[in-house]
Amino acid sequence: MPTTSKDLTVYFQREDGKEFKITIPDYKEDITDAEIKTGAKAIVDQGAFQPDGFGLVKVTGAVKVDTTKTDVVIEDAV
Repeated sequence: MPTTSKDLTVYFQREDGKEFKITIPDYKEDITDAEIKTGAKAIVDQGAFQPDGFGLVKVTGAVKVDTTKTDVVIEDAV
């Protein structure tokens, strides 16, 4: 039976110029782009994360990833 997963990945730029990403599993079905943008900007504005001691300076992107996994039955060839 297939299983599905929904992940939201938000990309940020750190103070040192490197990329940092946060992946949030099981995002709500009807989340809007505006809600994602507002939430991501709040993370930057509040200084919620400092990966490796570097603050996040801006949101650079976001992507919703929906994945469906289906098992494949492999029978032994005799």
